Parts: sequence; C-alpha cells; structure tokens
Amino acid sequence: MKQLTILLLLFSFNIFGQKDTIFIRKNIKPYAEKIEYKTDTIIFETPNTRNILIGDAILTQTKNQQIAKGYGLFLEKIEVSECSENEKSKPNKIIEQKKENGKWLIKTKVYSNCCQDFLVDLKIENDETLNLKYINYGMYCSCECSFELTYTIRLMEFDDLKKINSIIINNDFSTLIKIE
Repeated sequence: MKQLTILLLLFSFNIFGQKDTIFIRKNIKPYAEKIEYKTDTIIFETPNTRNILIGDAILTQTKNQQIAKGYGLFLEKIEVSECSENEKSKPNKIIEQKKENGKWLIKTKVYSNCCQDFLVDLKIENDETLNLKYINYGMYCSCECSFELTYTIRLMEFDDLKKINSIIINNDFSTLIKIE
C-alpha cells in the first residue's frame, strides 16, 4: 500500500507539474514621461494553452494555415524590416520571390503606421492563389512608412502545390503577381 501511495504521488507531480509560467512587465502609463511598470504572471495549465503574441509574429495553427499545409505550404518565419520613412503612401507590392533549398522566400513591401507590429498568416484563395495576410496592431503614432515583410515558407511537394499560380497581399488585387 505504501508503494502504491508513493507511485500515485510521483504520478500526480508529473501530471500537475507541467505548468508553464510567464512573467509580463508592461508600462501602464505609455504616454507619461516617467515609465511605470506593472508585472503580471500568467500560468498555463497545459502546453496547448500557451499562445502569447508579442511584436511581429505568425498567427500559429490558424485554419488558413492548416488548409495551406494540405497544399505543401508551411509558414515557418516572418521577418519585418525597420520602418523606412523614405517611402510613404505607396501601394503595397511583392518585391521578390524565390524558391531554394525547399523554402519559398517572398518579400513584400507594405505601408503602415510606423509604431505598429505585424501578425501574419497565409491563406489559399480559389485553389490557386497564395494570399499573404497581415494585421498591423499596437500603438498608433502620427507617422506612416514602409516595411519589408519577408515570409519564409517551407515547401513539400504535394500535388495541390502545383495549382498555386499567383500571390496576393491581403486580398488586394493590385498586388497580384504570377508565380515565376
């Protein structure tokens, strides 16, 4: 009986000991001259519940991406350049795309508020167009500028991948290009 109690106790530590803890420190007065921080703690009961989005990030495991995986497209990474104030109020565009070593790098130029970050996703439209989606969010400033968003997509040679023949940014048909 004593061995069973010890075994159950060890088993319960393994089950309930797998929590993750994140400490967040945030300026609670963003417009004040003196920074005043508040620290908060988030405890996640399971690894599946620990989705935290900070700064530029991929919206992971969206329905859009699950469908794209069926075409052989796996969004792995997003890189966002610093704000370039030299170019303002110009249309968004795809400036480069290349496939090499099982990866597809697509570089876009988008115009947004200079103080915001980006959440990105990708979606397959009409079985043939890769839609590079983004949402800009965060603090809003009184300036606009251009950013380069570089999407890194891992490719797997599925049959449906051959159907993708064009790329677009956020459903904006003026950005539509044919795949090289």
